[in-house]
Amino acid sequence: MLELNQKLVFMLKKLNLQNFRNYQEINLDFEAKSGLTYLIGDNGQGKTNILEAIYMMALGKSFRISKEDNLIKWNEDYARINANFLINKELNLEIFLGKPPQPKRVFKINEVKSSLINFLGQIKVVFFNPEDLNMLYLGPELRRQYLDILNIQSNKEYLLALRKFKKIKEQRNALLNLIKENKANSNDLEIWDKQLVENGVILWEERAKVLEYFNQKISQKYQEITNLKQEILINYQNSLSLDFNILNLTENLSEIYLDKLKDSLLRDINSGHTQVGPHRDEIIFNLNQKPLYEHASRGEYRTILLALKLIEMDWFEEQGQNPILLLDDVFSELDHQRQQFLLNKVSNYQTFITTTKDSAILNKENLLNGDFIEISQGKAVRI
Repeated sequence: MLELNQKLVFMLKKLNLQNFRNYQEINLDFEAKSGLTYLIGDNGQGKTNILEAIYMMALGKSFRISKEDNLIKWNEDYARINANFLINKELNLEIFLGKPPQPKRVFKINEVKSSLINFLGQIKVVFFNPEDLNMLYLGPELRRQYLDILNIQSNKEYLLALRKFKKIKEQRNALLNLIKENKANSNDLEIWDKQLVENGVILWEERAKVLEYFNQKISQKYQEITNLKQEILINYQNSLSLDFNILNLTENLSEIYLDKLKDSLLRDINSGHTQVGPHRDEIIFNLNQKPLYEHASRGEYRTILLALKLIEMDWFEEQGQNPILLLDDVFSELDHQRQQFLLNKVSNYQTFITTTKDSAILNKENLLNGDFIEISQGKAVRI
């Protein structure tokens, strides 16, 4: 086995799951001195469910589903995730999920009820899953969601603005349809436009900061992984036709946005939808000045995704807290060279890697030292 270069202070110490997914109850202690834990077992045994529970400690929701009832074990009325962390001091986080008459969701910090806004951002995670490749070549909503997940973990104001923006947009769209049916007046849009602009500007500015940071680093990361001199650029297409550098410097962004809404009024009324705003953003990744979707290979997609995850790690670390790395089935998606590159980058981070037992045995000589926990039939055994 390879040796880690550096030891770290643990972040996640204990994880308790009750009635969560396929687990009746499971208690996990993470004591590996390296900070690296391999969760191994056959497919369908619940390895990814553990990563999902840790992910929820950072983002308050699953990365797989939106309907929370599906997180509760079959025939049970509730689920509970409880996690103990050590950062600078002990931290206990808990999420309770219930079916009526139980409360739907309860968040707790150190056993005290908390709002979702205060709960988020206590810990940071970087999640790597083969399905993340979809973000690079499917619909633009996945790329917008990617930016949202990064910003939500580091900026409470962003989450508030995102929630308000979505709600206001829905109300504005309802009013547009009433105007189209001559049941309301276009002057009634003024109050909604003002609120839409106020929150939309926050989303644009914060997304632009993230994209500028990523754009400065992504070519270097890509070249570091491949030893090939390739240029990666991120093109930010938005309703204002402004590059992210300009968005960060523009002082009259609200006025520009409001003018664009007025220009789009007739289109909005005819369609019944708001045509201008951050909900229409598109992020295009370019390899050697051409969009990925025009010519990139599967291997190039994988490499760009890996580069993005490495930049995420830097992004959170520069904000003062190392993230927890959640690597789901990466051995099946990355070739040997990229596996080695990634494994050599995890020494400063607490890392959880899921893999099948066969894959773990096959790759054992190339793996870093760590704890091996076998997951089978809702039980965990350290091996």
